[in-house]
Amino acid sequence: MNLLRFLMWKLLLLLTVLLGVTTLMFFLTRATGDPAVLLSPPEAGPEVIEATRVRLGLDQPLIVQYWDTLVSTFTLDFGTSFASGQNVWASVTERLGPSLTLVIPSLLLAALLAGMIGTYAALHQADARGRLLMGAAFILDGIPYFLVALVLVLVFAIQLGWLPATGGDGSISLVIPIAVLTIQGFATLSRLTRGQLIDSLSQGPVTMAKSKGLPARTVLFRHAVPLALPPLIAYLGILFSFLIGSLLILESLLNYAGLGQLLVRAVQQRDFPTVQACVLVIAVLITVVNIVMDTIVRLLDPRLRTKVA
Repeated sequence: MNLLRFLMWKLLLLLTVLLGVTTLMFFLTRATGDPAVLLSPPEAGPEVIEATRVRLGLDQPLIVQYWDTLVSTFTLDFGTSFASGQNVWASVTERLGPSLTLVIPSLLLAALLAGMIGTYAALHQADARGRLLMGAAFILDGIPYFLVALVLVLVFAIQLGWLPATGGDGSISLVIPIAVLTIQGFATLSRLTRGQLIDSLSQGPVTMAKSKGLPARTVLFRHAVPLALPPLIAYLGILFSFLIGSLLILESLLNYAGLGQLLVRAVQQRDFPTVQACVLVIAVLITVVNIVMDTIVRLLDPRLRTKVA
């Protein structure tokens, strides 16, 4: 029953996110300027600009435009793009797949690497190799991901010629962006893994298991890891948000045809329907993933099962 109430509360949160993001983007996009001026020819007169404004539906009162925007949000009917004339929802869903093709493998690889490196560093706190690994993770964590992308392109695409410098060249073009996102993800997650394991190794259940003479592997995987796991799973939801946000720069930098590149171009062109749809999809995706992670944490940690939210 508590889990059902928790999920209902999260569903209400999702609806609030939909309403809040739609309202915020509606006013922010219209504060950037008039797309009718941008989409009209440079030599266009006031009559042509006004005709473009009527064609785009921007001649309606603001409250009417806002209502139409709310309806389009909850019906997933965003109309046609101001810039390309294509169906907005079809364009967004088409670009969503390539973006998730980058984010999901990067998240899984980052979790795998962080688990191995963080566990080793936690079990070898006084070892020089453990400290060296954490030092390298600390340095990588401080390097901007777009700088890492430029270095990888310079070395592996330009100097060695092993990989394409931009996207759109088959599955091999995924290597550099996935490597960049993986490095960005595991650098922080490995340090968090180390800290959580060190903390769990000093807790009562683990100490009791050690006193019983259980093998070190059993103590680690049956007692220490379950205690350290809930915060790490919760952080995966936050990391997913970071990786999705990174696509805004990374996809444009590497000319990768994903949702991030579509959103950047839509903002530059003041393509209101496309901006609205892209931001909405990203917001809902991030919210849903975090709800899933919170639900998993709640199932793993019995101390949280009695709380509603």
